[in-house]
Amino acid sequence: MLLDRLKVRQAYECYGFFEQPSSEKNVMVFSIRTGHYHNADIIPLDPSIDVSITFQEYQELGYACQTNAYSSVKEIETALFSGFFNLESTRHRLARDYEDFTNSLVKIHSDNATYTYIKTQYYVNNKEGRLTVTQEILDRLDMEKPILFLVEAAAGFGKTCSAYELVKEITSTRAHQLPLFSELSRNRQAKIFRYVLLDEIDRSFPLLSSRLVRSEIKSGKVPVILDGFDELLHESATDENKNYESTEPMLDTISELLTNKAKVVLTTRRTAIFDGDEFHQWINNHENDFEVIRIRIQEPCVEDWLPQERLDSICAAGFPIENLSNPVLLSFLRCISDEEFTEVSQDATKLVDKYFDSMMERERKRQDLMMTPAEQYKILRTISDDMIEFDYTSESRDYIYSLILENNQTLIEKTRRLYSVDIRPTTDELVNKLTSHALLDRNGKDSQGIGFVNEFVLGNFCADNIIDDISFEWDGDKRFIEPAIQSYLPRINDERNLLWESLKFVLEFINGSDKIKYNIMLTNEMRMDLDGETVEELTLCDIKFGNIATIKNTVFINCKFSDCNFTINNMENTTFINSDFYQCSVIDIAGSGNDNLHFAGCDADNDFISLINSEDECIDEVIDNKFNLCDIYVLEKFYPRGSQTFHKHRAIGAICSQNRSFNHHEILKSIEMLKKKGYLSVPDKRSFLEINLDLIGEIKFALGRV
Repeated sequence: MLLDRLKVRQAYECYGFFEQPSSEKNVMVFSIRTGHYHNADIIPLDPSIDVSITFQEYQELGYACQTNAYSSVKEIETALFSGFFNLESTRHRLARDYEDFTNSLVKIHSDNATYTYIKTQYYVNNKEGRLTVTQEILDRLDMEKPILFLVEAAAGFGKTCSAYELVKEITSTRAHQLPLFSELSRNRQAKIFRYVLLDEIDRSFPLLSSRLVRSEIKSGKVPVILDGFDELLHESATDENKNYESTEPMLDTISELLTNKAKVVLTTRRTAIFDGDEFHQWINNHENDFEVIRIRIQEPCVEDWLPQERLDSICAAGFPIENLSNPVLLSFLRCISDEEFTEVSQDATKLVDKYFDSMMERERKRQDLMMTPAEQYKILRTISDDMIEFDYTSESRDYIYSLILENNQTLIEKTRRLYSVDIRPTTDELVNKLTSHALLDRNGKDSQGIGFVNEFVLGNFCADNIIDDISFEWDGDKRFIEPAIQSYLPRINDERNLLWESLKFVLEFINGSDKIKYNIMLTNEMRMDLDGETVEELTLCDIKFGNIATIKNTVFINCKFSDCNFTINNMENTTFINSDFYQCSVIDIAGSGNDNLHFAGCDADNDFISLINSEDECIDEVIDNKFNLCDIYVLEKFYPRGSQTFHKHRAIGAICSQNRSFNHHEILKSIEMLKKKGYLSVPDKRSFLEINLDLIGEIKFALGRV
């Protein structure tokens, strides 16, 4: 059976070939120019066809000819893809990058250490995962539809490790695919994401046109893996809507790729932008264009990292195991020698200090660096301070070199004099040693820049900067807050409280979910007032609400509370939607009215809800279609005044947001009424409502839009 001419032509033209005439029937010729040379592929539409006449004709015309007999168009596409993308050498480069990255994680602790990818708990679209993060993605790479994967985790909890592991699995097990992988934290040269993406395409495949690469991305042969998408987000502490406006063009650039069979993986810190109403509306606007899979990585489990013998030792030494869920420290405890482990585990309160001392002592030996750990620490601190002041996390090697030299000249010259004259390094040599420090990422290539080796190290220096602000009004970029907090969790209570006091000012300006999360992470208490906040998808255990701080006009959506205690006389107009309560208790029920706490679609394993008020008070059957003012308020969230278009979906949190006209109780009554009438329904995501398009005419009439 002859090959389909049209499909053969399409396959070759996609790679820049031009079809040429052929004197022989059922023989096709495609030419392409490379530099001074003309090349011609001579393709028989059946392998049995003799192409010798055509071959000789084009050879005499000066073409470099080759005959390729294929049995299927798919075989042609595979051969062209393999040849142009230079699969073998590109896979070798990616495998080498993986080895360099994994060695950088473990070899800094011990020359004999070996890397193992740690499987952690995760959730896929809010359901507990059963495989691994990478396998969840691998199993979907061959699906006949475009998919956007959002891999979210806290700072330092394995996003980059998962990205590298995914690259390794694709390159080693999938012959028909080749990933385009980029660590976005290293590319800060371009300010517009579209150009960042083009730059990464050119860097990964320098000999190919971006048009060709984009074509194969859309075909599914080149999965795109962008690590650290949050590095390109500049979350303001005060205006998340403006934030989203700056993020939307990036997402639209990605959505342009998400056609046919394209697969794009973004790893990012959990950020309010991806939990906001605007982002979910963007997803809904593209629900027929591509699928979105959200994977959320949870804290690492200590038991998964440490052998039982070492785990028993640190437990016996009094380590606060619950605060040890940091991959950097766990990797340190996993990789160091038995002798070093014995020394480190003698004092649980000094683990972080011992980590830095160990790293810097190894650096003294590795680079013959005659600087004490304290002096090395001082130099690295100047880099972190500059990062916070000018809001970046990586820069070119030349910039870091200049920064070290300009801010530490006295110390550098003092260190040089410690060497004997015959081995004394020049100033340039010594600064280069410091620029190649083990706590700085030395894998930055070309213009991609270097930064700190991981989020834990960055956060530790950021915390120093925050604590040293004597005004107690530190207001650096939010991007540095979570790493700072994560780096302080393994420390003693007094140190965590010191960071808390220094952060209180800036935390007043962040969203409600992060306020609660950061409060509890540092203090195990809810110390900050909440007013007019929306809190989504938090799991909270053994926390007291309302005993210290007040909670007003706040909505909790899809949250889980275990063994929590609520002092409800300090809670006002607060609503819980689709949330679960396990063994929770309540204080000060007497005197609290029905207007304080409201529940919609919530479950409890005891009488917690019924003690406060009845869930979803009964609504009588409606016999007319009249809308009250609160009903109109809810419907206008879907069809805003002055707008010519309506929103198909709206987040319940946005509908219940603070307003001067109605409290949460009244709004929830209207929502339930509109659901009963059939105007609204609950889509797949429980924290959203969906308008009934079949009744849009009646809604427009009720709102006076006709």
